Amino acid sequence: MEELAIALDKSGVKFILSAKRATKGHASNDYGVIPSWFEEKVAGRGLIVRDWAPQVLILKHQAIGAFLTHCGWNSTLESLIAGVPMLTWPMGADQFANANLLVDEHEVAIRACEGAQTVPNSDELANLLAEAVQGNNVEERRLRASELRKVAINGIKEGGNSFKDLAAFVKKLREEATKIEV
Repeated sequence: MEELAIALDKSGVKFILSAKRATKGHASNDYGVIPSWFEEKVAGRGLIVRDWAPQVLILKHQAIGAFLTHCGWNSTLESLIAGVPMLTWPMGADQFANANLLVDEHEVAIRACEGAQTVPNSDELANLLAEAVQGNNVEERRLRASELRKVAINGIKEGGNSFKDLAAFVKKLREEATKIEV
């Protein structure tokens, strides 16, 4: 949290930081605790939300330039549906595969960090944060994110691929259920 706070301060970008309150174990080790100096130093440029934040609502706002995410499937989909480019920080399981798809295949994200035990360098992270919202390739990433948004929305609309696949799956389950003897 300290390195992230330093990076946000150094980057100069406007931001919303959603951070759960530290557990007793975290707080006793200063792990996951927002530094005491941070909120005052970034006042007027950053908003700190403790506990739950309306992520979908925030991502849909036109002022959002990028989203630093662990690349969990829900957060990834929410960002894609909102058409928001990402900075990836996968920490486990499918998050690494999701990050690779976002960064390498679809080019809608910048790789920020990897691994639950990895602590980013604040200077490098500050540069990536600034690049994500003010860098040379911002418009290209935003355009690709917007294109992926259209594809995703078309997929879930009635008649879209996801809609059809779910309907076919439910039909198959019903057929199989009628074959089962009680």
